[in-house]
Amino acid sequence: MNNQTFKPENQTICDLFLCNAIYTIPNYQRQYSWDTEKLDDLWNDLYDSFINSPSDNYFLGSIVVIDDGKGKHELVDGQQRITTLMIMFNVLAHTFPDINKNCHEILKGDLEKINKLIYFDSSNNRLLLQVDPNYNTEFNNIIIKENDYSKFDYPSQANMKKDEPKYKFINTAKYFYDKFTSLLQEEGQDKLDSFVNYILFKTNIIKIICTNQSFAIKLFLVLNDRGMELSVSDIIKSYILDKYSASDPDYENKRAIFNANWKDIENTCNNCDIKIDEFLVYYEYYKLKSNPKKQVTDELRKIIQFSDVTDLVNELKEFSDNMKKIYDSTLPVIYSLRYIPWKAYTMTAMISAYQVNYQDKEKLFEVMRRFFYISWISGKTLNGIKQTSFNLISYIVDLKPIDEIEKLLNKFIIEKHLIRDVYQTLDDDNVYNYNFLKALMLSVEYNIREKTNTTFYEINNNIHLDHILPQKFFNKMDEWQNITDVETAKLYINKLGNMALLLGRKNEEALNFGFSKKIEIYSGKDKGKTGKNSFDTTQEIIDNYNQGDLEWDVNHINDRQKYLMDEIELLLNITRNDINIQIEETPKLNQIHKWVYNNNYFTNKDLVLKLIIDYIKNNNITTFEDIPEEIRNFKMFSHELIRQSDLENYNYYINIKINGMSLYIITICISSETEEFIELMKKMFPFEIKKISSN
Repeated sequence: MNNQTFKPENQTICDLFLCNAIYTIPNYQRQYSWDTEKLDDLWNDLYDSFINSPSDNYFLGSIVVIDDGKGKHELVDGQQRITTLMIMFNVLAHTFPDINKNCHEILKGDLEKINKLIYFDSSNNRLLLQVDPNYNTEFNNIIIKENDYSKFDYPSQANMKKDEPKYKFINTAKYFYDKFTSLLQEEGQDKLDSFVNYILFKTNIIKIICTNQSFAIKLFLVLNDRGMELSVSDIIKSYILDKYSASDPDYENKRAIFNANWKDIENTCNNCDIKIDEFLVYYEYYKLKSNPKKQVTDELRKIIQFSDVTDLVNELKEFSDNMKKIYDSTLPVIYSLRYIPWKAYTMTAMISAYQVNYQDKEKLFEVMRRFFYISWISGKTLNGIKQTSFNLISYIVDLKPIDEIEKLLNKFIIEKHLIRDVYQTLDDDNVYNYNFLKALMLSVEYNIREKTNTTFYEINNNIHLDHILPQKFFNKMDEWQNITDVETAKLYINKLGNMALLLGRKNEEALNFGFSKKIEIYSGKDKGKTGKNSFDTTQEIIDNYNQGDLEWDVNHINDRQKYLMDEIELLLNITRNDINIQIEETPKLNQIHKWVYNNNYFTNKDLVLKLIIDYIKNNNITTFEDIPEEIRNFKMFSHELIRQSDLENYNYYINIKINGMSLYIITICISSETEEFIELMKKMFPFEIKKISSN
């Protein structure tokens, strides 16, 4: 391979930006995405190297560019670091005009030098971002033209999660402003000058210059195989681009069409609040119709390899258009399915139905809703429903009749005794703490409304469940004088029948009022400050009050429990008569239920959770620290049993809210550790338990 195709150069940061070309970021590249964690890594590595080894060079990795021979270096890899460095230069130039002003070294990063790193000439910046209606303009307005970064505030976590790069621009600029300002104030001008010189003249990047795009993309993939951190979409884009032949007379036109289609796919994903990497997983599942045996990039690479590139890109675009149909739909059943936590399965199945034009989509979605909600409520995990979900996707793509799909899903429900588990869960005195409840209540709402009067509600802080009988009603007995048996009433607080769905900002203090004041709140008479009713299931409470039913007690909770259960049974097409059909007199050893506690069947996980909840309730524990340390720190699957926060990138904790506490309980409970935990809890409070399976 000759130097005209591949030319690596070891360059300082200063040399990198003083080349005879401007850096351009092509449209197919992802937008700027560095967060504070990435910035911390860069700053700490640079500063530690500067302090500990000031005479040694620091290596900042490699970048890959395509030289178009016309003064532009297209960044195939390295756009995140180049953009970050450019923001750093602007902060230095605009905030510290006296940088290295008194330095007498030949290599010095003074204002004149730094400006040369920012501007190629009077009409061109050194960095040109993706051609987008707002993208490069936002960068210029926020970074290049700004003279005072001190007025910037760090963006909120919610904004940082958005796919809008302006928040990352602001965050990075504010980060470097604070870091360099602190360095100046704490260490002085000389230390700041020396550190800037270290960055510009002692920090190196390998710049790999290519003249052939196909080779540049291959090199990009090789670097990824060596451990470079790339997203799934980065890699898949590269695989697809590699399918286009530069010798094709229509090469440029086809490449432009691909870039336009890819941009449309990205926009669709952004509008649907779906990451493009997630979208590509949906597409992978649609194509495979089975559980992947390799990583998504490997599976899609094989699909791309054996596909006509034009047909492939058209299919991807059509798949994204069909995903948009899901999010544009006003079908109540689709609204319900959008809440299911196993999106890779539900979204793939729904999009696939549109992709293959399944004839009875609404009936299909109703059958899916029944399966996924019954599985969710009964406590099934992602792994528990995985194989059946892939079978479902396969049946849809193969256009199997709806009765075969219904039979497939119902077989799973029957074999796993899930209807019994659904009733056991919904009858639970502590159903308020289950994570499915808001989604289920909203699904009931959608089901009882007219289709033309349906709005989709995101599950966020504006949607909450209110305890009609407040959790601490006993502190305001003057407003709840009709409650004569306080201890019995306490047992009903977290039951389904005591829940009211509200829209708006939650105010715990206001919602602890008496029943008449609550009705005013539900009716919106406090102007929505506490959360008002927008839901038919809550309107039922208001209507009964207006018709003269002015009290709320245990009997009312039982009546509402029946009302909501009737609606849930209608939604999920289940009845209590099904329970006896599903349950066998003698449990088999291979059933997932292993314990009988308080005359109910439990899995390891559900038993551990129930024992924790019962212990907390029996002892009226209200703070995390009051839970005995031997319970909190009990090792279940090598992790603490109870935490105050979830573990990052660890999806095996369930969040429960009890007695004013938000706790995270581990959900992987193997039999031996569960038995040890039972013995521990027997020392804490008395209870009877029976083991029914050794599986």
